[in-house]
Amino acid sequence: MQNDTKIPENHANRLVHTAFGWYAMTREQSDLGPFASQQEASLALSRHIRVYKGVNTRSEGDVRHAGMSLHDTAHCSKSNCALCAEAYILNQSLIA
Repeated sequence: MQNDTKIPENHANRLVHTAFGWYAMTREQSDLGPFASQQEASLALSRHIRVYKGVNTRSEGDVRHAGMSLHDTAHCSKSNCALCAEAYILNQSLIA
């Protein structure tokens, strides 16, 4: 795998780095990851988008905003969630 692979700009807000590794956030039941590198997560997201293109339609409420967002880990319905992993790590660092 090439390490100099450019990450598409539209992936920037969908890739999350945690202590577990890199995740790619999806609208499906499970986020992708963790991966060892940002490039691997981006490639997985590109493959995922090709497979699911046209399957899920966006509604007007699906727009992601730059900046801070809150995630309710207690009620998250995903089976593998990047934001839940990130929140878990943050919580563990606050306890220590």
